This record gives sequence, C-alpha cells and structure tokens, in this order.
Amino acid sequence: MTDEQILALFEKRDEQALHAVSAQYRTAALRTAKKYLRTDEDAEECVSDVMMQLWQEIPPAKPENLEAFIVTLTKRTALDLVRRQQAVKRGGGQTAASLEAVGDTLPAAESVEDTISRKLLTEAVEHFLDSLSADARTIFTERWHNDASPREIARKFGISGAHVRKSLMQTRRKLKQYLEKEGLL
Repeated sequence: MTDEQILALFEKRDEQALHAVSAQYRTAALRTAKKYLRTDEDAEECVSDVMMQLWQEIPPAKPENLEAFIVTLTKRTALDLVRRQQAVKRGGGQTAASLEAVGDTLPAAESVEDTISRKLLTEAVEHFLDSLSADARTIFTERWHNDASPREIARKFGISGAHVRKSLMQTRRKLKQYLEKEGLL
C-alpha cells in the first residue's frame, strides 16, 4: 500500500490505516525506539504510543514522507519516555504523579494553531536546508537529526572537529536569521 493510500485511510478515519502503517513501518519505528530505550518492552510501548499519536495527528497533519514522520515521532516519543524514566529515578516520581493527576483537567498541550505552526516551521527548515552546501547540510543533519556529536561527525567524514563546530555555529546563525526573516521567530 502506498503512503498516499494510507493517508487517505487516515483522512477517512478508517482503522485499516493503523494496520497498514504497522505492516509497513513498525520495523523502522522499533529500530528507532530501540536506539534510545533499554528494553524491548519499552520500545514496544513507545511504538504503540506512536500509533496512537498518528491516529490523533493525521489529519490535520499531512506528512509528505510518512516514514520520516513516523521515525521522527518515534524518536520524540522515545526521548520523552527516557526523560520520564530519568525523572522517576531522580525524584521518585512524586512530581510526575501529581502532574498526571491534574493532567486530565488541563487542555490539550498542542492546539491546531500549534500543529500548523510546527508544520510551517518544519517546511521552513527543510527549505533552508535545501539552500545550504552539501557539506553544511550533511553536518547539520548528522548533528540535529541523527544526534551525532561533533566528534562523531568529524570521525565519520574524516574532517577536523574544529571544522564541524565552525560549520554548526555558522549554520545555526544562518538558520536563526532565515527564520527571523520568515517571521517564524
């Protein structure tokens, strides 16, 4: 089944969309979750959460690359789970439990406006990345999308750490200027 067909099922609110996504992208989502989580059970929980989030976000979101959307959502969900686990280790979970008890009375964390703003920001960053040199784009992507450290990037591409740090600094500055110019910051 193609991504377009899957997205059409989501638009119709047909539960077959979740089965199709799971059949096509569950392995990639599990692989991504396992990069960040310690146990297979946590990875499975993360992927289940991602499936629920997909159902809630599509529509209104209309991802151009469904696999990238799922992998990014999985990464965010896994990192959130890691943060929650670390918070429990640090504080015994009292704060998290208190917030969870109040959570049902609070409005949803992300409104439609937030979703649209995030989509516009994503599109702007993608457009900005297209304007970069291949070298700068690769370094930036390795750092911020793949979570590679400057040292790892330098080793991977056989360049100096100073070159990587300078490129990242310049790219961040250019991105900030670009986003300000576009009215997104």
